[in-house]
Amino acid sequence: MKKALLTCVLSSVVAVSAIAVSPIAAASDFTINPMVGASKNKAMGTNVAAGLEAGYKDFILGYTYTGETEKDSQSTSFNIDEAFPGGADFHTIDASVYQKEKYKAHTLYLGYQFQLGSGHLAVKAGADFSKYDGSLGFSAQEVVPGGVAHKAGMNIKGKSNTEVRPMVGVGYYLDNGVNFNLHYTFQTGARDLNYSASGYIDGNSGSTPIGKGKNHMQNKDFGTWMFTVGYRF
Repeated sequence: MKKALLTCVLSSVVAVSAIAVSPIAAASDFTINPMVGASKNKAMGTNVAAGLEAGYKDFILGYTYTGETEKDSQSTSFNIDEAFPGGADFHTIDASVYQKEKYKAHTLYLGYQFQLGSGHLAVKAGADFSKYDGSLGFSAQEVVPGGVAHKAGMNIKGKSNTEVRPMVGVGYYLDNGVNFNLHYTFQTGARDLNYSASGYIDGNSGSTPIGKGKNHMQNKDFGTWMFTVGYRF
């Protein structure tokens, strides 16, 4: 009886131990890796980048985001002074031309890691989803001795649909959890843009769609390098 009871107790201990250890072993197969760093877009400049990877054993599923970049440029304002006929008073016409650009991108990718040295080397590939908005316009106003007499302006805006391009990358994960990642997205200046125009004269304004067209922006290359540092749990 004692032998049977001892056997039963030992069996119970082994079973409980197996149940307790099993979730821990299973949990160790899953990893979470938050990342932060910077991206360098050839056309739009440098911005903050962030990402998150989920791993199961040697497989990786990742996401990164490049913060929205906005660039404004404005030509030198110019003015014309003219005297009213028969008087010494002047009126001035001030005008300026401006250009605005916005760009943001998300990436989704898969990866696989290999044991290398004191850590793991991962290779990654996926897709980049980006949007670009650009606008060009001018504004002008006529200033007379009593104040602003007239205002006018016009803006032409091009807005792209989501552009999908390939992305590749590598990452090195140290055994202590720290990791370094380098990604690259292949982009060009070719974009399908939906154009619209708007304008105003004094208090009257209006807008109208122009249409859709393929616009290859000269000297534009939206190819992007991204470097991030993460810590894998």
